[in-house]
Amino acid sequence: MLKRLLCLLVLTYGGPEAVSGLPASGWRVLDSNGTISAAGAVRLNRPCPALTLPASWRVLDEVYADVTGDGQPECLLALWRPWRDWPTRRWQAQPSRIAANHDAAGLSAHLAVLRPLGNGRYQPRWVGSALYQPIIALTVLPGGRVATLETTYARGPGGNSVNVSVWSWTGFGFRREARWPVVAKKLAVERSSGKLAVR
Repeated sequence: MLKRLLCLLVLTYGGPEAVSGLPASGWRVLDSNGTISAAGAVRLNRPCPALTLPASWRVLDEVYADVTGDGQPECLLALWRPWRDWPTRRWQAQPSRIAANHDAAGLSAHLAVLRPLGNGRYQPRWVGSALYQPIIALTVLPGGRVATLETTYARGPGGNSVNVSVWSWTGFGFRREARWPVVAKKLAVERSSGKLAVR
């Protein structure tokens, strides 16, 4: 608990050097137990091939990597778009579980896995429902695990994160493996260790 609180404080305020031993800016490595340390050189996301996406999609981050484990890279997108309920809701009387998953402007956050087909075309492999904790940044760790920075709808797509989560592909969607409180705006992977880096 103390390590997680220290992580939150250091990443929130940049951490005075006398307290954290880290510079006031730059990348920091986040270990699997929530411990942070200064990062070495980082690998930024490999960009996706150019895709012709709907005009209503606002892509906040992207990475071109194999996240499904089939040996073929996909475009993984953190995007915001106008909120829509599940199509099956029209036949159900109960309130939708995702009805509040949008900001004041009616935009909801989604994670999308798209297969590029060339010439801007793509095939949706999987596009998730409106997220409860919207994603503002993402990266892919060794082994195809996905790391995301999550914020709140009140903070919006330009706000800092409140959590970082690590996810693995299940065959149809993602399962969360871990989550820690972290305030940051960017994600990368430390080259030497393959560990998650935040800034």
